[in-house]
Amino acid sequence: MNMTHTGIILATNTVQNKDVASEVRELKELAESIGIEIIGTHIQNRTSIDRKSYVGSGFLEEVKMQYEDIDYAIVNDEILASQNRAIENLLDTSVIDRTQVILDIFSLRAQSKAGKLQVELAQLEYLVPRLKGQGINLSRLGAGIGTRGPGETKLETDRRHINSRISDIKRQLKVVESHRLRYRDKRRSNQVTKCSLIGYTNAGKSTLFNTLTNADTLQENKLFATLDPLTREMVLPSGFQCIISDTVGFIQKLPTTLVESFKSTLEEAADSDFIIHVIDNNAPDILSQYDTVLDLIDSLNMKEIPQLVLFNKTDLNDEERLLPAAPHHFVNKNMPAQDILMNIETFMTKYFKEYETTIPLARQDKLYRLKRQTIVKEVDLDEENVNITGFEPEGNFSERITDKDDRSE
Repeated sequence: MNMTHTGIILATNTVQNKDVASEVRELKELAESIGIEIIGTHIQNRTSIDRKSYVGSGFLEEVKMQYEDIDYAIVNDEILASQNRAIENLLDTSVIDRTQVILDIFSLRAQSKAGKLQVELAQLEYLVPRLKGQGINLSRLGAGIGTRGPGETKLETDRRHINSRISDIKRQLKVVESHRLRYRDKRRSNQVTKCSLIGYTNAGKSTLFNTLTNADTLQENKLFATLDPLTREMVLPSGFQCIISDTVGFIQKLPTTLVESFKSTLEEAADSDFIIHVIDNNAPDILSQYDTVLDLIDSLNMKEIPQLVLFNKTDLNDEERLLPAAPHHFVNKNMPAQDILMNIETFMTKYFKEYETTIPLARQDKLYRLKRQTIVKEVDLDEENVNITGFEPEGNFSERITDKDDRSE
C-alpha cells in the first residue's frame, strides 16, 4: 500500500505485557496496512501506564525533540480521551490508539451489510465515551485515519443522535442474528457436521479454505482479509460430507468493542463440532500468536471443542518451532488437497462412533448414502450382502439409513 502519512509508535512495557516487542511489530504492520509509514518506535519501561499521559511527560518531550513533523502518534494500547489530549498537546500532532487503527482496517475490509454494521457499531461505541465536551479533538482528526466509517459529520452530531444510531444498528444486527440462528437450528436438525477455521490474522485460513472446498474466496497477504464468515461444503476422501466456515482472524489486544460487535459472527465458530486452528509457521511471533488464539478460544467458551492444529506456510518455513499437545500437521498451499483432507478425516474418526452394518447387495443406494453421512472405512462384498465398517457422528445414521428402507420394503 502507498504510504500517505508518517507516524511514530508509543508503547509502554509493564508487567502486563507478555511481549511488547511483538506487539509493536504487529502495530507497525497494522499501521502500514492503512498507509502510515512508521519512522520511529518508542517504548518506555514502567511499572504501570501513566494515567495522565500514557507514558511520562518527560519521555514525550524527549520524543518530540527527535522529529520536526509527523502526521500521527500511534499508541500501542487503548487510551482515555484525557490521555489522548495530553499526548496531542505535548507532541502537537494527531494521536490515535491501537483500537482506532484496528477499527479503521475493519472498516476498509468489511464487505457484507452485516460486516459493515458490526464495524460501525464498534466505532460508535468506542467514540461515545470520548464525545464529551472536551474529548478527542475531532476537528484535528478530520476525516483521517481513525474516523473512517461513521464519518466526520456523524461524529459531530449530539450524543442522542449517536445513541439512536447505535440502537438502530443493534436492531438490524438482531435480524441478521435471527437468520443465523435459524440456519444453525436447521443444521442441527439435519445433524450436519460443522468445522470452523480459526487462527491469527493472515495465517492463511482463506487460502486453506479455498483448497479444501474448491472455492474462490478472497485470499490476500494482508491483515483481516476475511471479516464476513463464509461457509461451504467440504467432502472428505471417504465421501463424507460436512461443512466448513472461514472466520475473522484474531489479533493481540483485539478491541473489546469489536469482540462484542462480532459476537454473533464468532459464535459461528463456537457452534462447531470441530475446530481447525491454522497457524502461520513462518510467523516470527508464532508463540505469542498461538497464545493469543488460545486465550480467545477460552474466552469464547470453545476449549471443549476438539481442535486440530494445522501449521500452514511450511513452504516458507518448515521448522518445528512449536509442538502443541493437540493433534497437528504441517501443511502448505502446494500440498494436494486430498492429503490435508485425509488428515482432517483421520482426526474426526477419533471422535466418531464406530459402527458395523450390512445391506443387501442390490441396495447400492444405501451405500451411497452411508458414504455421504458417515466415514466409511471398509466395504466387503459376499454373494448377497455388503458388509460395511465405518465411523459416524452422533445420530446413528447407519441404523436410520438401513432400517428406514427395510421397514418400507
